[in-house]
Parts: sequence; C-alpha cells; structure tokens
Amino acid sequence: MTIATTAPWTDRKPRAAALLSQRTLIRLFFFTSGIPALVYQLSWQRALFRIFGVDMVSVTIVVTAFMLGLGLGSLIGSRLALRRAIPPLLLIAAIELSVGLFGAVSLQLFDAADPLVRDLPLAGQVAAALGLLFLPTALMGMTLPLLVGHFISRSANVGLSTGDLYRVNTLGAVAGCMLAALAFFPWLGLQHTVWAAAGINGAIGAAALAAFLVTRRATASSPATLAPAPAHAPLEMPLRYRLGLVLAFLAGFVSLSYEIFLVRLATFESGTGATALTLTLAGFLLGVASGAQDAAQWCAKAASPGELAGKIARGLMWSALASLALLPLLSVSHPLGKGMIAVILLATVIVARALGTIFPVLAHVAVPADDRSGGRVGQILLADILGSAAGSLLTGFVLADWLDARAMAVTLALMSLAVAAPFAWLGRGALKRPVLLAALGAAGLLALFQAPLSSRVMDAMLYKEKLATGSPLTRVLENRDGIITVSRDGTVSGNGVYDGIFNLDLLRDVNGVIRAYGLSLFHPHPHDVLMVGLASGSWAQVVAANPDVAHLTVVEINPGYLPLIRERPQIASLLKNPKVQIVIDDGRRWLRRHPGARFDAVIANTSYHFRANATNVLSQEFDALVRAHLKQGGIFFYNATGSRRAQRTGCANYRHGYGVMNNILVSDSPFDLDVGRWRRNLLATRIDGKPVFDLPRDAALLRWTLTLPQGADGPLRSGGQRMQSCAAILAATAQYATITDDNMGTEWRWPLGFE
Repeated sequence: MTIATTAPWTDRKPRAAALLSQRTLIRLFFFTSGIPALVYQLSWQRALFRIFGVDMVSVTIVVTAFMLGLGLGSLIGSRLALRRAIPPLLLIAAIELSVGLFGAVSLQLFDAADPLVRDLPLAGQVAAALGLLFLPTALMGMTLPLLVGHFISRSANVGLSTGDLYRVNTLGAVAGCMLAALAFFPWLGLQHTVWAAAGINGAIGAAALAAFLVTRRATASSPATLAPAPAHAPLEMPLRYRLGLVLAFLAGFVSLSYEIFLVRLATFESGTGATALTLTLAGFLLGVASGAQDAAQWCAKAASPGELAGKIARGLMWSALASLALLPLLSVSHPLGKGMIAVILLATVIVARALGTIFPVLAHVAVPADDRSGGRVGQILLADILGSAAGSLLTGFVLADWLDARAMAVTLALMSLAVAAPFAWLGRGALKRPVLLAALGAAGLLALFQAPLSSRVMDAMLYKEKLATGSPLTRVLENRDGIITVSRDGTVSGNGVYDGIFNLDLLRDVNGVIRAYGLSLFHPHPHDVLMVGLASGSWAQVVAANPDVAHLTVVEINPGYLPLIRERPQIASLLKNPKVQIVIDDGRRWLRRHPGARFDAVIANTSYHFRANATNVLSQEFDALVRAHLKQGGIFFYNATGSRRAQRTGCANYRHGYGVMNNILVSDSPFDLDVGRWRRNLLATRIDGKPVFDLPRDAALLRWTLTLPQGADGPLRSGGQRMQSCAAILAATAQYATITDDNMGTEWRWPLGFE
C-alpha cells in the first residue's frame, strides 16, 4: 500500500499504522456484519414460510424478494458512492444499528402483516415479500459499493479491494450459517435467535461508531493529511463496462442455479435435514469466499487482463467437470453412509470457488480506479444479484420441473462453459491448448455417459450403505417440489424419506393402514374429512371408500404423487372418485386461506419430525389452526413419526386423546370407541366394488382388526396394546417441551443427538 503525505518522513510510519488500523477495523466489522445477515436470512425465510407456505412457489418468492432487496440496495449504494464520500466506519455504524432495530421487531412485523398478505395473488405475494424485506436487505446491499469506493481510493486496485471485502463479508456469512444451525436455532428458538442477531448488529454499530469518533479525533489532532495512493499503471480494459455487466448477470444466474442443484441433492441425500441444507449453503459461501480471496490475490499481483480471464476460464471448466462428475461419484460413494454428504459439500466448494472469482475480477477489468469506481462496482454487483434472482426463478421454478438430476448436471456444465467461453477467448494466450482440449474432452465424455455412469445414483443416496439389500427403485419422479421415488416393493419416498407404501391389505399391513380403516371407530359420523398429505394415496383410498364419508378434501404440496397413483391399479380410482377433491397447496396455507371450512375429521400424514419445516404441521400453533376448522365433536388424527415431543404436543393441546400406534388422535370432545359401530362400517366398506372383508373367509382377520382399541382404557386385554390414553402419554413425556413455531421442535436438535 502506497501512502502519499505532506508530513515529514518521521511521521509516515505512525500515519500508515493509523490507516492500517482503520482498514483492519473495517474488515473486522464487515466480517462480523455477515454473521447476523445470514442469521436473519435463515430466520426471516423461516418466518415468511409460515405466511406464504413451504412449496417451491413460496420458496422462490421469498428467495427472489431477498435477492431483489440486496440488488436495490446495491443500486442505491452505487449512486451514493458516485455522489459523496461517506466515512466508512460511520456508514457501518448507521447500517448496523438500523438493521438491528428492524431485526428486533421483524417477527412481530411479519405477524402483523400476515392477515394482509396471505390471500394475495402471486404477483401480490412477490410485492409483499419484497416490501417486508426491502429495508433491511437494501441496507445490507448498500454497504459493499460504498466501502469498495473507500478501499479503492487507498489501494488504487479495484479487484484487490472488491475481492478483499467480498471475502471477509462472505466468511462472516459462513460463520452465521454455522452459528444458526449448531447453536442459535437448536437452543434459542426463532425469536431469541433474531434478538441475538440484533444484539450483534447493535454491538457492531456501537463499536464502529466509537472507532469513527476516535479516528476522527486522531485525524483532527494531526497536521498531516492523507492523500489517496497514486493509481497503478492504467490497466488495459479488455471488457467494455456494459459487457462486464452482462457477464456479471450470467455469472449470478449460473451461481444460483448451481446452488439450487446442489441443495436439491443435499435435500434428498439427507432426507430434508435442516442442518444438512444449512451446511450445504455454508459450503457454497465458503467456496465463494475462497474464490474471492483468489481473485484479490490475482489482482494484487497486477496480472494482465488476459491472464485473469484465463484463470476464470480454467475455474469455470473445473466447475463444469465437478458438475458432471458429482452424480457418478455419488453412485459409488454409498459405503460412506451418511458421509455421502461430504461428497456433495466438496463439489459445492469446488464449484462455488470458481464462481466466486468472477465478480472481483470483472470489477477489476471493467472498472477503472477513480472516484466513480465504488458506484460502478455496485452496479456490477447489482447485475450479479439480478442474475441470481433470475436463476432462482428460471432454474428453481422452471428447469427443476423439466429436468432430472442428470440432465440438470449436464445443463449446468454447459452453462459454465458458455460463461467460460468469452473469458477463454480473452485469455487465449494464457490457456494451454492441451490442457484446454483435455478438459473439454473429459467434460464431453462425462456428459455423453452421464446416464449410465449415474443410473443408480438415487438408489445409492436413498439406501447408502444398505444399497445391496434395499429394494431397487423402479420409478424416480423429479419436479421443482422435490424427488419422489418408488421401489419394487411399492415403498414411496419423498425427498429421501419414507412416505408410505402402496397397500390397502389389512392382512399384509406393512403401512399401518388399519389406522385409516379406524376412522369410524374414532368418530361416529365422519361425513366431511380433510386429509393433509396424499403420498401413496393408500390412506386416501381407504377413507374415500368409507361409507360414512360423504366428501374428502386432500391437500398435497407436491403434484408429483398424482401420476404415480394413476399408475397403481389398486389406488388409481381415487383420482376419479366423485367424493374426492385433491388440491395442490401447502396444507397450513390452505387452512389459513379457508377459515370457514369445517370438518368432522382432519387427518394429517405428517412428515418426519426432524425434517426441515416439519414444525409447520406439528406445532401448538398448527394444532390451534386445525381446531378452528373442526366441527363440534371433530377429531384431529396425525402421525407423530416417533417423536415424543410431537405426542406430548397433541395431547397437551386437546382435552381428550389417544396414541394409536404411531399416531395421535385428539379432540375437545370425549371419544366413543364403539367397536360394534366400527364392525358394521368395516363390513359395509368396499373398494372398487370389492368388500374389504369377505366373510366367513376373513372372519379371523376381522376379529384381529377389531382388537385395535384394546388397552386404551385401563388394563390390557388379549391382543396387546395398540392404543394408549393421552393421560399415560403425558405422564411418560413429562420431561419434554411441547413443539412450537418458535422452538421448531426437533428439526435442529435431532442431528445433535437431542429431542
């Protein structure tokens, strides 16, 4: 770093030290500000999903709104950087304190806005999400272009300044991911996590303000004046500024597309584990930070534009090869068991590292180091963010619905090579032709043989070390809402977790379908029934066949189950049953949007308690929402999926209830478990015209079925205990807290070994 000064030589060393101190403080504050920024992103997404739902439409809305807010903030910051110089420490203090104030009340603000936005059309939801997130995200987005302008005025090196700041802030975001997943969410809950983030903002703001005041006093007391460093020799710009904006947009698009693809694989491999998904995001950010550091070092060495372009081209080729090699590698990594996630994380870091070099280098070769540099860097950042938003919309919402994992891997590799092409042309002198041809040849071979090399990748990720004994997959359906698989034995898995079996047979009751047949035991007249979750459709087929049921509404978040049901003869008639209405929607959102709907029974095929966002249908708040949709005497019947906290939550929130095998059956009215009534109902039940029980042939099976309620009220009788009173459940689970939207149940605690 070169410092020009009018002070004598003896004053130069202290003045340089003072400047270095300020630069170090700015880096420290900018790193630390990345921690609450990512904590807010994860927390606010979580809170907004309760309003908008957790289907892919809602996820896209929230992510896009977050991106657009950052982009608009970058635009504002770039304009401010062009007009006036703002002391960077004062800027950090103002932004951090403002974001902290918003963060402290953010969840209450979202709750207040909920009734106003829940029924808006798609365009209105996008506008509402952007409006709710605009202020904090815009403030976050303003910071980089303003600070870059300050750093460039001292170093006269655009790439070094941009890469340096980009790196430290991204590393802070990595720390935020880790803190959220491993500490804040598991032990503090959502509200206290947001308050902790606001506290970090406040501490950063106060420290930055104090540092600004101290620095200003020190500067005012010294007669020496610091002048900006003289610029390096002018860099021959190989890119026009507008072309740099286009490439930044494309880089952002490819980056977010890769992130969607990698998170999608991590979702399936981990069974939608919340911690695994957050760690994948942390891995991507770590790769970006590493790439930004590489870019800063390249630019600091005053590399030629052609050399820089060649380095980016090589990195993008590596990302293309990583994309094409990932699925074949996962196909043979099943002996690692749960360690397969490490393969995905390694590919994530490699891909993100290559992509992380592009933004700083583009800023370096397209922006001259002058008093307009901060604003121009902000506009390049805006283009990158807009590309990311476009990637979220096009890849996450469209391509993910059209392409399976293999086709997506090839498509992303082609995208990487397409973005690499202009850099390869500009850096053709720095690229070794044999290496280039070898990389392209390897990519071509991997693309050509992608299907045979990864033919059993889904089997490997689903069964892991038990691949040899797992029932082979006969159907894999991929859409934007996830990956559904069906094995040869009829087992259905959704996003890597068991989701049911195609089975209606009580004699071969491998899916606990007796619980669905028990509806008329639990309620005397279940005319109107709501089912949240369709999966294999087996339970829905049984309930629809119940002669007491007049209308069944099924709310399913993933439309991919419908073609699978259509292919199964024993279930297919469900889709044509006039008593059945199937709605594709988020279950919680549908209930909130239909406040007048009332049902005799609500049946929830609940997701496993440790999966991301499972709390949305296992919490006290969801229980209260269901209660508001029950008729007098109505029942709520849901799968507790082996969670003692889920069992306790249902029993604690309703006056009466039972555990029915793995389900919880609750109501505010007393139950009348009339076995005689149930027997008459079972004998009258027919599926596709065939009776469920054909007497006298099935007399023994009928007698065994009717033993379901034995042991529910008092001493066990012959047949064993398959039902248990809520009083017994509450006594056995006294040490467990109930699940709430705030504490998020076991989603973040389960991977750490706690319930």
